[in-house]
Amino acid sequence: MKKVFTLHGWSFDGSIWSISPFRDAVHLTLPGHGDSPFESTDILCLSREVGEFIPEGSTLVGWSLGASVAVMTAVSYPEKVEKLILYAPTSAFSGVSQPEVVVKRFLRKLKRDFMETVYYFRSLCSSRDWFIPTLREEKARELLESFAWLNLAPYLPKVTVPVVVFAGEEDTVTGLEGAFSLWNETKNCTLNVVPGRDHLTILEVTPLTKHYRESNLHYKDSKSLT
Repeated sequence: MKKVFTLHGWSFDGSIWSISPFRDAVHLTLPGHGDSPFESTDILCLSREVGEFIPEGSTLVGWSLGASVAVMTAVSYPEKVEKLILYAPTSAFSGVSQPEVVVKRFLRKLKRDFMETVYYFRSLCSSRDWFIPTLREEKARELLESFAWLNLAPYLPKVTVPVVVFAGEEDTVTGLEGAFSLWNETKNCTLNVVPGRDHLTILEVTPLTKHYRESNLHYKDSKSLT
């Protein structure tokens, strides 16, 4: 896929896109998650690195944390981004997708036992197992902290390109609350809520899925990260 670039979620890598319709896209690796061309673990700075990397007319496909990077890239480089396709996004992980107190506990747990917490996070994403890339603890932790405290709300009205959002009804990580809050603040945005999909398996859904609006949303309580 020419000029289609993917951005994976935290503790995963580009191999996850093999289950998606974007398996043949260019898969960008985030800092701390293997061999990455990017250095910054601050999402605002990282999005500028991504913007410098991609050509004009690009489509960005982002999942979870990667969706936040894609959004900020579109804000900073509107002349380069033609479209956004976002899986399991959120406008704010802390305060919208998860309570702030839960996020703080999870980040403390991550500092105490990094890999045990990675495995626990993976279990929340899905019952399906997936390859864990070689994670550089410091960078991976810093990247997650940036995502955890990032609030996209001030930036979303500045997104000028078409946006397609996919959210799974069974997602207990970023949740329907996260997807709806992003959709609600973004112009020219279509929200697709898919039954029976969790935070990971939403990636199997194609962009042809029927979309739903606010009246079709039935929120479920987010599973605690602690």
